[in-house]
Amino acid sequence: MAGPLSKYSFINAKLRARISKILPNELFEELAKAPSIDAALALLRDTPFGGLDETYSQTGDLKQAELDLLRSEIDLYRNIRQYVHQNSAQLLDAMLSQFEIENLKNAIRIYFDRQIRNRSVESSIHYILYDRIVHDVPVDIIVNADSFEEIAGACEGTPYNQIIKKYCRTVESEGSLFRMEIALDHFYYRNLLSSIDRLDRRDRTIALRLTGVEIDLQNINWIIRFKNFYGLPLEAVLAAIVPGGFNLDKTVMGELYTAQNVTSVLQGFVKRKYPALSALLSAQTADSTSRLLLIRRILEEIMKHEVHRILAGYPFTIGITLSYFVLKRNELKKIRTVLNAKYYGIEQERIESMI
Repeated sequence: MAGPLSKYSFINAKLRARISKILPNELFEELAKAPSIDAALALLRDTPFGGLDETYSQTGDLKQAELDLLRSEIDLYRNIRQYVHQNSAQLLDAMLSQFEIENLKNAIRIYFDRQIRNRSVESSIHYILYDRIVHDVPVDIIVNADSFEEIAGACEGTPYNQIIKKYCRTVESEGSLFRMEIALDHFYYRNLLSSIDRLDRRDRTIALRLTGVEIDLQNINWIIRFKNFYGLPLEAVLAAIVPGGFNLDKTVMGELYTAQNVTSVLQGFVKRKYPALSALLSAQTADSTSRLLLIRRILEEIMKHEVHRILAGYPFTIGITLSYFVLKRNELKKIRTVLNAKYYGIEQERIESMI
């Protein structure tokens, strides 16, 4: 059995070098100040994201540039996978499936808009991926399908076949993809947690901690969506959230969904586990959505805290690999946020608050 040193010394040295090249906050401050999207893209020319300027210059299409970003993110996982020990490879495959599931959901949305809602999808079909990510999912067949039965048949041999079969009638009767998409997301996290369970004890503890914080963030994002767009009753919300959160279990989630004062719900674990973040609890919020956004901000800070904790700790674990992915995801998210903000003319102060 390979020891921690032989499993992680090479890949961790490689990733620490890559972490040092992640775009600094100072550059994002300059991007926020840029007077236009063209000026922002010009600032990225001498970075690994220089190709975005070329794509946008040639097409004038920001969505195509974002698609390039997505491809580069997928390639990032594939590139790292070839260097990790075989014990970690299955976990990276599970993580890579997040992109496949999101792409599948987008393909099904195109089918749904075209076939069920009778809407034009001519523009949408150019902004999804048609190449294999993990499984052989025939995206071209899905977007052009005549029925969910055809989609399920096209997904035969993938983990998604049974989910589509189970929820297709619900989608048609409710006129909404909500339950099917929630089921696909739940599958992703179940598969991810199952892959983590196969790691050795030290790696499993670290991976569960980071993934648990990610699940907390996902659940808070869902709760914001549920509250703003669906108005779901509490029982439906609790049935939809993903189990496995690190700080926020179903009881806390229920309290957050209904509480007028979220500070009282959060202060226990924040002050106990993350005392440096206690000051955030004093922020004033005017409405329920603002309160939930405050929680998301606190959870994002908790994720940063966990990553810094790993990077400063024992180096020969899966933690460096997972932390690198978190840092790269945040970098890419900030690039997307800034470029979209510039494209839509959002003012500098608002952009700075978003990144």
